[in-house]
Amino acid sequence: MWFILELFWDPFFLLGTLLATIYLFFTSTFDFWSKKNVPFRKPTIFFGNFKELLLFRKSQPEGIYEIYNWFKNEDYFGVFRVRTPSLILRNPELIKNVFVKDFANFCNRGIPVNNSKDPLVGHLFNLEGKKWKGLRSKLTPAFSSNKIKRMFYLLTECSGQLEKFIDNVVEQDESIIDVRELAANFTIDVIGTCAFGIQTNAINSKDCEFKRMARKLSKPSYKTTIWRMLRPALPTLFKILGVQIIDPEVTRFFKDVVSQVIKQRENLEIKRHDFMDLLIELKNKGTLETENGSKQVLDDDQFTKEIELDEDTIAAQAFVFFVAGYDTSANVIAFCLHELALNTEIQELTRQDILDSLEKFEGKLTYDAIQEMKYLDMVVSETLRKYPLSSLLSRKCENPYKIPGTEVELPAGMRVIIPIYGLHHDPNYYPDPEIFYPERFNEENKKARHPFVYLPFGAGPRNCIGQRFALLQTKVGIITFLRNHRVELCEKSAVPLIFSRRNFVTSSEKGIWLKIVST
Repeated sequence: MWFILELFWDPFFLLGTLLATIYLFFTSTFDFWSKKNVPFRKPTIFFGNFKELLLFRKSQPEGIYEIYNWFKNEDYFGVFRVRTPSLILRNPELIKNVFVKDFANFCNRGIPVNNSKDPLVGHLFNLEGKKWKGLRSKLTPAFSSNKIKRMFYLLTECSGQLEKFIDNVVEQDESIIDVRELAANFTIDVIGTCAFGIQTNAINSKDCEFKRMARKLSKPSYKTTIWRMLRPALPTLFKILGVQIIDPEVTRFFKDVVSQVIKQRENLEIKRHDFMDLLIELKNKGTLETENGSKQVLDDDQFTKEIELDEDTIAAQAFVFFVAGYDTSANVIAFCLHELALNTEIQELTRQDILDSLEKFEGKLTYDAIQEMKYLDMVVSETLRKYPLSSLLSRKCENPYKIPGTEVELPAGMRVIIPIYGLHHDPNYYPDPEIFYPERFNEENKKARHPFVYLPFGAGPRNCIGQRFALLQTKVGIITFLRNHRVELCEKSAVPLIFSRRNFVTSSEKGIWLKIVST
């Protein structure tokens, strides 16, 4: 008896017991996929199958592309995120089922959030269930083509500032610039004026507060980046620790800005036809007017009661407009210009398409003129194929789900991963995927290809609500760069580009440097 007690208190015994417990905890799930006869790669303790990403050895696009190609002949296969099993889908028909046909069972992303610590995370991208459906129903009319067209004048104002800046840069013979940084300044101005009704002047000012907040968001700490990757795998621990993903200074800034804008608009009855106007209208009236001027008809009023548009909710939506709007579009503009600098013939065809369309509208950049630019549309689509903003999307299985055509049943709570970067670079769908070839997106080629192998904005009821606006501001940015100038490679241009290892959005590690030349 005494021997057992002495053994129990022995420090080496206690350490061994602790290590054994930790080992068993992290490896106890590693037989999950073998029991279901689903192909999988042997995971590593503490990391699962995502060691290279969690240790920042590879960027998200590189990591997802490598994982996608582990089982080239399989429709799906299993992986482990730390210790949590997830399923990766390769078959576009199965992806279609998740996004559309069986959406009711995959309506949530399954991203844990700590709302009390992080009030800005309560936005449309993260919300689930009735709250998501109610808010999505309320916000959808805000992104209609008619409402976006009404605020197009705000984009042209920002375009004019960008054009003046580019002209000055070229005149002063300082035409070698980081187009990613300049594009980000442009999109910050666009989102600042369209989402917040504030002239941020990011293009011309080095001390812009919105720009400072953008830098904090685009370069998160290693701790924040690791938690963003870990939270789907360790949701309980994430909530117990009350981890705050968004920098407290950023939270205070956006809450204060939104509060001030709302008070100013309501007190002075200011109307700008921007997103903030629409959010305030939703806050005060509960609905938006539809295209024909009638009241918005919601499919189920009980869902709309699940979400109240108070100042915190409005701040969260304005915040996600900012985050999703400035960084992603800036990267697409920069990646596009980089490819056009590499492919001069494509650049000339793009410029000619822009100039021909503008000529039809007396040289004025209008909403309708942009709709005429068919080749530019193909160029942007090809940019989004080669450089998708997100390398992956995921959905949570709400109820037990049998994979169609198989005996494999996924349990409730299982996360299904759609490897967008892998699909977009699969030679079975896109021959010579590393070649920039806009004709992949002419009508004939689009019809011949499965629609669910091109997913830059997701698909189905939970696709990106701001897709129309994102494409519009991206095209305005590219047009502004190219209507009077060309872009060329320079000594600072990185070929090939190196992706950032810390950023969740596909982006270049060291900017995108090009030379701008007057035509």
